[in-house]
Amino acid sequence: MKSKNLVSLSVSAAFAVLSVTGLLIYFGQGNHTIDHTHAWFGVLFVSAAGFHIVNNWSSIKGYSVNRREGGIRKELILPGLLVLLFVAGIALDWPVFKDLANAGKQAFGPKKEKKEKLTQTAIDSIARSNLASRLTVDAQSIRFDTTAALADNVIMAQGTARHVQPDTSTVRFTQVLTLDKKIWSVAAEQTTPALP
Repeated sequence: MKSKNLVSLSVSAAFAVLSVTGLLIYFGQGNHTIDHTHAWFGVLFVSAAGFHIVNNWSSIKGYSVNRREGGIRKELILPGLLVLLFVAGIALDWPVFKDLANAGKQAFGPKKEKKEKLTQTAIDSIARSNLASRLTVDAQSIRFDTTAALADNVIMAQGTARHVQPDTSTVRFTQVLTLDKKIWSVAAEQTTPALP
């Protein structure tokens, strides 16, 4: 078995797999298997390419250096400039490189749902209904000092509330609500008797 043939065919096979998995990832169709296949074949490709360069060093040197006149060949300048241009464009996040990097996922990737921010009225309503049922208080007696969305799925509410008959005592509350599977529930709560 010839080592040059083995290395060349290994580089070709790894390149074919990298091309397919790379395009799938670019178009937003990646998953665990595709990502890991791409990563491992990248390692194999670099290893095989290293052996390919070692096995073909005299040819590569002949392509790059002009033996008669000395110095580098013109054919090496264009690939070198392209590499520098792409490295600089990607590192500096130039618009054309940034747009091109995301174009495939935007065109063919799974569409992400846009989450609308909760309005203050919605935050108050969610907090009021959870407080009324959890603290067994009259929903109309709840007075908020603050209510705020700390994140898309977290609400904090602070204030006072009065219990329903027969115990009409007033309590101070701090409550943190979280959204899980489209249901708001209490994640943390503290209540203390309100000072008269």
